[in-house]
Amino acid sequence: MRAIALTGRIGAGKSTIARILRERGAATIDADMIVRDLYRDDGALRAILRDRFGDGVLLPGDVNRAALGAIVFRDDAARRDLEAIVHPRVHTREAEFLGMARARGTSVAAIEAIKVVESGGADLCDELWIVECDDATAIARLAARGMAADEAARRLASQGRVVTWVARFTSDSARLGRPRAVVVIDNSGTTAQAAAQVAALTAELDPPA
Repeated sequence: MRAIALTGRIGAGKSTIARILRERGAATIDADMIVRDLYRDDGALRAILRDRFGDGVLLPGDVNRAALGAIVFRDDAARRDLEAIVHPRVHTREAEFLGMARARGTSVAAIEAIKVVESGGADLCDELWIVECDDATAIARLAARGMAADEAARRLASQGRVVTWVARFTSDSARLGRPRAVVVIDNSGTTAQAAAQVAALTAELDPPA
């Protein structure tokens, strides 16, 4: 089974590429959805977050993601603390997902996450797919979702870059003792253009009729 770590900055279109993969018959999991489930289902995690970030980050039976995001996007120390708390739990769920995909005989499985390299999720994978687009396109996409342009630009600036991800992934490949591929997908254009790139990369998949 090909295990793919799928990443890219906010607005690049990772979810679009994940959807195209699913349509072609791949199994996918979204780390952001894992986090949402953990926030809702893991009371011990919520208690840890309350102790570190204050009562304002909690809702009844859930986490106030907007309040938590407002803290960590402006404070690097807070962001690192949040990642240290959440990433190991996400990593466990990702490993379980890949194990189940292998047991089912899945040909291709992908973990979608902005922090897939930094969190160690990419260690579980054979390939790193980086979805890229220019900043103007990303900001326009985020604006269409209701995000202010200055906020979109700030979030883009706070996130990783291709050169950093590739360097880390390559270094980790040497540490893990196995060669692993890096692919950059240009998602600045149309969905059809993105789909053509994915199709060329996953020729072994037989899309459902």
